[in-house]
This record gives sequence, C-alpha cells and structure tokens, in this order.
Amino acid sequence: MAYRKILVPLVGTARDATVLRHGFELAKTFASHVSALFIRPDPTEVIPYLGDGISANVVQDVIDASRNAASAAAAAAKSAFEKAAKEAGLAVEAPARAAGMGGTFAIREGVIDNVVADEARLSDLVLFDCPAEAQEVGLRAALESALINGRKPVLLVPRSVAKIAGTKVAIGWDGGAAAAHAISAAIPLLKRADSIEILNVSTGPIDTVQLDRLRDYLSLHGLQVVEHGINPGSQGTASALIDAAENSGAGVLVMGGYEHSRLREIALGGVTRHILANATMPVFLAH
Repeated sequence: MAYRKILVPLVGTARDATVLRHGFELAKTFASHVSALFIRPDPTEVIPYLGDGISANVVQDVIDASRNAASAAAAAAKSAFEKAAKEAGLAVEAPARAAGMGGTFAIREGVIDNVVADEARLSDLVLFDCPAEAQEVGLRAALESALINGRKPVLLVPRSVAKIAGTKVAIGWDGGAAAAHAISAAIPLLKRADSIEILNVSTGPIDTVQLDRLRDYLSLHGLQVVEHGINPGSQGTASALIDAAENSGAGVLVMGGYEHSRLREIALGGVTRHILANATMPVFLAH
C-alpha cells in the first residue's frame, strides 16, 4: 500500500510553491507520481451573473479578460511546477504509466470543485495548503469536494512546515467511520512515523473496546501506539484536539473529516471546519 499518485491542484499564485514542495518531498518518500493540475474556469459561466441589459461588447470584454487571467495563472502554475520539480531533482512530464517518482502538469477546464473531485477519484492522496492561509476563492470548496465527492484522503500542509513523513503522528480517534477511514488511508504515513499517539477526546468514559480494536488493527500493520484520553471541558473538542496534538510534539494530525453531514457541520460549527480554519500543523483527513 502506497501513495502512487499524489494530486496537487494549482491556482497560479504563490501558494502553489508550498503544496508542490511537499508533493515532491512525499513523492521521494513513497516513490510517487505528482499529478499537478490547473483548472481553467469556463469564462462563459460568468455571463448569467452580469445581469440583463449588458451589451454584447461588455460581455465579450469580460470573457476575454477572464481568459487572459486564466492563461497567465496557468503559466504561473506551470512555472511553479517546473521549479519545484527541479529543486526536488525529479523528472517531470514523463508518462504516468508506471510506478516511480516523477510528475506531470495538466490543464483542465471546468468548475474547480467538480474537476478536483473527478481527478481525486483516481488519485491516492490530494494536497492542499491550510485554508486559513489560502486566499484563493474556490479552494475550500475544492478541498471539501475532494473529501466528500472524490472519497480520497486530503493532506493539508502549512507553509511553515519543513517535514511531514518521519515525524510523530497524532491520531484523533472517536470510534467513528470517518476516523477509521482516515487511519486506514494513513497507513503508509503511519509506517514511517517516528511514533504514534492516539488522542481520544471525550467528555465521558473512554470506549476501551473500540480503542482495543484500533490498537489491534494497527498492531497487525506492525505499528505500536500509546493512548491519551482528553476531557475537553469547556474548550470544545476541536480546540482540545489541536492543543493536545501540538503539546504531544506531533508533526501530523490524522483525523476523520465531516463525520456528520457538511450542512450540519456548517450549522453547528463542526470539528472539521474548526480544524480547517485553525490548524497550524499538517492535517491528514478522510471522510
């Protein structure tokens, strides 16, 4: 089990350097192929938002400006891809038909969240920078779509982090399906971890049966863990989980994403949305 194909959506801004740097570093660790993707928006999609009474010349000017901006962003994204690959010392533009390190750059047209979900389905891992640091419109929707519609794990990487694989990993465990999926998907990363700590955040008694099942599952993969029960008190589950992971010295937090429906998370202020907005360490998410 390995991450043979790492999808890295690009937008043509400075944030691309962060995800590409981590993408190629992970490629060297897992002998992966980095699939860098720029999504060019369809300029005709803005026409319904221009309102009635807009002249054909104005509409064409808007379409032309959108196309020019997209072309400039695509060129910037490709340049960032080539620079990151060169710095990593990896070959690029080789066909992605065999296992091995490398990368390709591609452009697709469409709505970013739809395209990312489509591409994620035939990828093993999708990389984004932390949304709290990203300013590009559409990246949050693309991230959520990769998780929920693409059904593939997402790794969030902050700009300040130098290393991901080989650090201590904290696992946010609540016994739910999303957390279980995240742990299963993170096995290649866990196998390279310096150490693993399970963080069980609960206001009530710890479910020792579920915890024993998790420990046994990880043991079958040759992984030894320690557990830490946390009562969040008035702090809240998300804040308590972030603080516990940071205090443990973890370099990566593995957790389930959107255990409840996305709409319910929005309405109630869910754990996932809080983590997305406030995490300062790499977060590995699966739904």
